[in-house]
Amino acid sequence: MLKKIVLCPCCNRPEYWKAMRWRGGQQRCRDCYKEDYEREFGKPYAWDDLDGPRPTMEEYNKQEEGEKP
Repeated sequence: MLKKIVLCPCCNRPEYWKAMRWRGGQQRCRDCYKEDYEREFGKPYAWDDLDGPRPTMEEYNKQEEGEKP
């Protein structure tokens, strides 16, 4: 099953919809979430829940082309 891909409002990179995280009242991709955490707490993000494959912009573009009438 194909997962829905969206663009992160912070960095404009593609991310799977269900992998987005809430931080500071805004949804962010896993990379932005990790960067924000490390900047705020001054230490590396220690958990592995943000690991895994990331969608590409090519995959996002193909998805968007398929959704248009």
